[in-house]
Amino acid sequence: MKRFVIPILVLLILLFTSPAFAAGRLNVEQENYYTLKEGSYCYGYVFAKLENSGNKPIKVNNGLLEIFDEEGDAITSSDSYTAYARYLDPGDYTYIRISTSIKNIESVSEVDDYMLTVTGKSGLDKQTIRLECQGKYVENEKSGYYTYNYMYATVTNNTEEPLYQPYVVFALLDEEENILYLVGDNLDRNEALMPGSSIIFRVAVDSDFVDYFEKNSIVPSSLDVIAYAYTDN
Repeated sequence: MKRFVIPILVLLILLFTSPAFAAGRLNVEQENYYTLKEGSYCYGYVFAKLENSGNKPIKVNNGLLEIFDEEGDAITSSDSYTAYARYLDPGDYTYIRISTSIKNIESVSEVDDYMLTVTGKSGLDKQTIRLECQGKYVENEKSGYYTYNYMYATVTNNTEEPLYQPYVVFALLDEEENILYLVGDNLDRNEALMPGSSIIFRVAVDSDFVDYFEKNSIVPSSLDVIAYAYTDN
């Protein structure tokens, strides 16, 4: 089975970066793909880090994951994505996650390749407020009768206004900063983080990924966390 390596196709709404055609430019900085067997089903996951390398704001507008067999035929695709902190100022980065079930296959070895396509768009209707945040990864922490690998994020509202429904994204990385696992969390939409206050988010790494890491001798090394809230422009 070949390694999951393919040139990244990034479609941009605006391509020019000269002063007359100032634009945001959305680049895929790093990505990682997995096919996991979960019970009697197979699932494909892609995690990617995106950066605005242009000189104007841009937002993540669309994402598409296509999965191929050994003959190069498309097995399945999905455009259902989650983009965290999707409104990017110049120099900002964020993460995107796309997953899909893969029907009519019995083994992960039937998946041979994949392609990720991400599009960006200018003309933002919202802005991302990035908050002070510290992350921590803890393995084999006991909770009740079981143990879990937990990701923690301590988020502080460093603004002067209450922030309703703040979000956080957890990106678990290996020693070379490849994305091993990606997930987000948030407060309820009716809950606010008050100015100067902090809150701790805790999310467990999915057990199927923990098993995959152990089986393939993959060692998590660090945790990147982004805490944010949205505001209207």
